[in-house]
Amino acid sequence: MAEGRDRNFDLGIAAMVVGLVLAIAGALWAHFTGLPEVDDVGRKLYPNLPRGWGWVLIGQLVSLGGVLILMGGTALAFLYEKPMTWARSALGGLLFTGLMIILFGVIPNEWLTYTQAVWEWTDQKLWVQIPADLIGGNEVNISAAAVKDIVSGTYSLVVTGGIAAAMIAWQRRDEIRAKREKKKAEKKSVSTYGRPLQKAGK
Repeated sequence: MAEGRDRNFDLGIAAMVVGLVLAIAGALWAHFTGLPEVDDVGRKLYPNLPRGWGWVLIGQLVSLGGVLILMGGTALAFLYEKPMTWARSALGGLLFTGLMIILFGVIPNEWLTYTQAVWEWTDQKLWVQIPADLIGGNEVNISAAAVKDIVSGTYSLVVTGGIAAAMIAWQRRDEIRAKREKKKAEKKSVSTYGRPLQKAGK
């Protein structure tokens, strides 16, 4: 078991380093590609760097991935299969709170920022127009703003359900591990032909 814990610690530290590098690199890329092309006096700013929301979004996604890898590595190195103490409980609470802020605060906020301010998904942009003759003379239109809200609501629902399922699985992890080990033991005690194995001399 000690070997497993050491391996988890090594993997966790490696993930933390990789996540930190990605988070910083992505944040810097998003920052510099989001700068204007000229400064206040008309001088070009970093002319060799590309500009545009697409490049900024790539940097943000890389940075987000790095932060999640960093958090996962921290949990693997210091929390996973470790005896729970007050310090580890505080660290776990901090990681969970941070993850919830990212999932329910940062990501939805960035989605609304892009759809409203950058892509301009408004009520005036109609994406689907159903002919009135097909639905009894009523006019049904689906605007870009409606699609934005549908995606936002669906995301929140899926994430909430996923977190609930993950928490239930985490609470039952010892039970699931015991069942898995019992199945392995039963499989080893049965021959290829399905007959129970017996020790020699019995």
